Amino acid sequence: MGERIAGLRCHICTGCGLCPGVRAAVKGGPTGANGLRVLAEIMGFWAGEKNGLLTGGAFLQGGKRERLVTVDVGTTTIAMLLYDRNGNVADRYVAVNPQSEFGADVISRIQAAEKEEWARKMRRQVEGVLEHGIGKFLRRIGQEESLRMVLAANTTMTYLLMGWDCEELGHAPFMAGHLSVVNTVIANVPCFIFPGVSAFVGGDIAAGIYACGMGEKDNLTLLVDLGTNGEMVLGNRDRRIACATAAGPAFEGGANRGVWGADMVGILSRLRQEDILDETGLLSEEYFERGIRVGNVLVTQKSIRAIQMAKAAIAAGIGVLLNLYHVKAEQVEKVVLAGGFGYYLKPEEAAEIGLLPEKLAPKAVTGGNTALAGALRAGYELLGGRKEQLLERLESITAGTEVVNLASEAGFEERYLSGMMLKIIK
Repeated sequence: MGERIAGLRCHICTGCGLCPGVRAAVKGGPTGANGLRVLAEIMGFWAGEKNGLLTGGAFLQGGKRERLVTVDVGTTTIAMLLYDRNGNVADRYVAVNPQSEFGADVISRIQAAEKEEWARKMRRQVEGVLEHGIGKFLRRIGQEESLRMVLAANTTMTYLLMGWDCEELGHAPFMAGHLSVVNTVIANVPCFIFPGVSAFVGGDIAAGIYACGMGEKDNLTLLVDLGTNGEMVLGNRDRRIACATAAGPAFEGGANRGVWGADMVGILSRLRQEDILDETGLLSEEYFERGIRVGNVLVTQKSIRAIQMAKAAIAAGIGVLLNLYHVKAEQVEKVVLAGGFGYYLKPEEAAEIGLLPEKLAPKAVTGGNTALAGALRAGYELLGGRKEQLLERLESITAGTEVVNLASEAGFEERYLSGMMLKIIK
């Protein structure tokens, strides 16, 4: 599952940029085989750090030349990429996270982990996926080569992978005692695991911040990572505010099984423009009961409502961050849309249904899988012998990022209810 078929999208997106039809974030689109290069052209850090990857002497460990593997352990999917010496993707392994049998979201997994045998099973499940991916990669490298892994995951996934007690993540005040960098060994491969920021803003978002260079740039940037969990970070090197909200599976094909969330956003935008769908999310009378078929997609009131609820949470979160930062949408200089959802999302369509404020749409760029991109950037530092510099940057990111609880923020409920409307937000 997840292998690319010529002319089609992958079943599971890693944001690598290899599939046809990817929207160009910069002139010429992604250069090469990974989303980091897109971000690098935007943020301007690629050239200097790429040189470290090509400095062969820094990669010799025990007489073997190391090859980099990056991993994103998500609640829904697990993505692994193997890189060659030039920083290009040489192979990939992607799979549905088998923990899904215990629930689609992190809260369900936390509750399931209260039973020790289930917690052990969830750990073994992810380890099994990683071992399978590593086995695949080992068959692609030479005898004189070894692997080093850099992994990013949300806080719950990291807890389950490491076998830590998840109880504190499931109860107020939702504190996380394990947020530091982890150095471990998985499938006999040295593994560096990104630090988390809080119980619900994990290492995958820290990796995204790192990939965007947000902790090093003056430019005010908004990172929007839309998956089962919707996380957003607004800021620059001086100040960053982050939040998380439960978007559910709507952006990952859950609204219409097998249909990309970005495609659903596009369809709803079109239906709005043709006055078949009103701003409250109701289809016109002739389509209300049975839905309307757009191409090979049947759009029903149920699927529309799923998108409405997910996008309302995201729109409300963006509104809260702008308010807390005391800025208006037009003051944000860059919006990075992360993940496979962001690869195909057209910002103008997102604005049409109120997912993004209208004034942010022209500033939106494709970020790809920023968790993998951040892991790749960190891998350059590690393989280039700059571990201390990496640790300092990550410490600055995690310590300097404020996390807010949206539910406790004044006006969030009103913003959420307003965000249910399918209309342009100024």
